[in-house]
Amino acid sequence: MLSNEKVRLADWHKGIREIIKQLDETNIKIFSSMWKYGPRNILEVSRRTGIPFTSVYHRVAKLERKSGRVATLAPQIAQLGMIRVVVLATATPGADDKVTAALKLPNLWRSVDRCEGNYTHLSVHYVPIKFLSQFKKYLRRLSELGLVTQCKTILTGEYVPNFPDFGYYNPDTNQWSFTWSRWLAAFKKKPTKTIDDPASYAVKADKKDLLIIKELQKNARRSFADLAPILGISLQGVKYHFDKKLIPSGIVKYYGFDVWPYPEEVSAYHEVLLEFPNKQTMNQFFSLVDDLFFVLGVAKVLHQTALLVRTYTLQTQVASLFAFFSQMARQGSLKNYSSVRQSFISREAQSISYELFEDDVGWTFDLKKNLSALSKLAKMTTVPQKTL
Repeated sequence: MLSNEKVRLADWHKGIREIIKQLDETNIKIFSSMWKYGPRNILEVSRRTGIPFTSVYHRVAKLERKSGRVATLAPQIAQLGMIRVVVLATATPGADDKVTAALKLPNLWRSVDRCEGNYTHLSVHYVPIKFLSQFKKYLRRLSELGLVTQCKTILTGEYVPNFPDFGYYNPDTNQWSFTWSRWLAAFKKKPTKTIDDPASYAVKADKKDLLIIKELQKNARRSFADLAPILGISLQGVKYHFDKKLIPSGIVKYYGFDVWPYPEEVSAYHEVLLEFPNKQTMNQFFSLVDDLFFVLGVAKVLHQTALLVRTYTLQTQVASLFAFFSQMARQGSLKNYSSVRQSFISREAQSISYELFEDDVGWTFDLKKNLSALSKLAKMTTVPQKTL
């Protein structure tokens, strides 16, 4: 529903000041150490940085009070028997809100973003591999019901989050250095890392594991003591699930951090598809990602030498970003590239839908029920406002 709004430019300046205050030299050391050694081990962060434990604790706690969290778990979903599905859809004029609701309806969505250009929506879904064909049938029904004029799916491997390299930031001048020519020259180096499709989709978790994952996706620093009553088990039981199951299985491997190098009001948020001529050039780019502080994360497109790259850069650097990709193509490092610009501010996200899993049967998906609900949604003149 449309509503009248007023925008205060002073609030934008306030956001910029908050980012600058957050990125002081001490916080940068703390965040960078948390990225390397994990967001849960504040004592290790203190040891590695030489910053007193109480200072680390109080600084992290202060940031959490402001934003609600500083880190979130990015689980390896192939170990949960799931595949990551990215959906690009163009809503029929006037059906935008219905399409948003339709993408959420099966309750397999991780995030939904509104887009500019040829597509109106980009959503990410965690879909049980055994129900992939049924989920695709559900998506086709959006076109048959006239909700969308086009719908494209991209299957990817695990999402690998990135963390800003603060070596490119000067906290004294509050200045980031975008070294585009240096990054371009780095493609001549041999790859130091590789990215591959998941080797298996075997389920390596039970429902209690999934509930821990769900809570840590909300806040990766949530204590085991907080989780114990939610799971209905002892603190030692939570620790067992985490230390003996989730970590050894590889489900707990990556964390994303709510550390933004610049304010959203002056930034641009894109999903970029990079298609490479071969595995070596793909892995050359993947090896360089640690240096590219404007990259939020990367996922490999399944069975292709292609990456979906999520970028977050200053508005003033958008032209340089695409000139960078263009130059990569001219020198033979890229075969093709395309992008979708998304709305970072209106982004919606949820944690994993553990309620669709039962220990005795595994993941569930009722296609008939979801198609029936979708048909009802398509006939509605207004879309219900509640979120699944």
